[in-house]
Amino acid sequence: MRFLETIRSAAAATGIAAACLVGVAAPAVAAPVHAVTDANEIVEACGTQSVCLFDGATISNAPELASALPEGVRVIVIPEPNQAESVQSSVIATQVQAATGAETVIIIEDRAKDRFSVASDGDATAITEALYSQGESDGGIAVAAIGETLVPGSPAQAPGVGFDGTAVIFGAVALIAVAGATLGVILFARRRRNARGHTSRVRSARLEKELTAALNGEDGAYIQDSIEQLDRWSAPFPTIGPRVTGMTRHVSELFVRVHKRGSDQQLRLLQSKYKDTLSKLRKALNDDYYGDIVQNPQYWSNPEGRLAEVSLAIDSVDQQAVENIRQVNESRDLEFKVALDSLIQTVNQAKLSDVYTDREQ
Repeated sequence: MRFLETIRSAAAATGIAAACLVGVAAPAVAAPVHAVTDANEIVEACGTQSVCLFDGATISNAPELASALPEGVRVIVIPEPNQAESVQSSVIATQVQAATGAETVIIIEDRAKDRFSVASDGDATAITEALYSQGESDGGIAVAAIGETLVPGSPAQAPGVGFDGTAVIFGAVALIAVAGATLGVILFARRRRNARGHTSRVRSARLEKELTAALNGEDGAYIQDSIEQLDRWSAPFPTIGPRVTGMTRHVSELFVRVHKRGSDQQLRLLQSKYKDTLSKLRKALNDDYYGDIVQNPQYWSNPEGRLAEVSLAIDSVDQQAVENIRQVNESRDLEFKVALDSLIQTVNQAKLSDVYTDREQ
């Protein structure tokens, strides 16, 4: 990828030289191991998505898998768990199924070789064995391979079983107990979601207010508008939506912290740098580029490569913002190493000969 080569080659060369800013390449930020401690957080974040990439976790075929899954089947991809803190994936699968009413829930742990946990009205053990038997390192490919077998059939009645009043009574009692327990889980999840939603809104309102106070001038207004635009444009796309939300939150937090702890000169230079960076992401995430590639991949050459390039750009900016926050916390000079020029060249050079290759035949 031209963009990948540019990031690697320009990492040490791109920077801002000023009295309080130096252009020394910062070390790469290692991806943390996440702790999923509450299934309700996943339920809230994933909403009604049939394929949900939670907290930055990925599979290679999310859009295709979402369109191919049978009704009632949900796939949730989570980061590699922190074994000391995380809830077991099997527990998450069961709780998500109870809260959403899905017939089958498949949890994929995003690892070098993905792992699975399944909760299903059908044979969860058989589904799990079938997934592992595919031998795929990418969990999305494995799910797609067995997709047609995921529709749970109606449970067959055992032969020779007639009407038994006692069995009916005990069955009714058991059904009521299960329904009550399920209703309790759903109501509990709803209360938790409402409480967490309120806390999240308060936190977001606080950050937005502090960001408005931190930004100033034309550059500041452009940055705030860009953050809002990027969040809005990426929301319909489960592959990048959570990534963009995390990235814009980190960028916002960076400006708030520099406003509180840094100098006016730092803030002005930071605004100038991130204005340029966010303007490039806006071009890439515009409906005319990213949105059109997702909806009409047949009109683009190498659509998967183009989408991957945009995803990498988002992750790169996010990592840079987090590293800048650490530098602020440690009272170090801010360093920059993000170069998106190749991405924008790719966007700008999307000519008709590039785009409509299928119409040249």
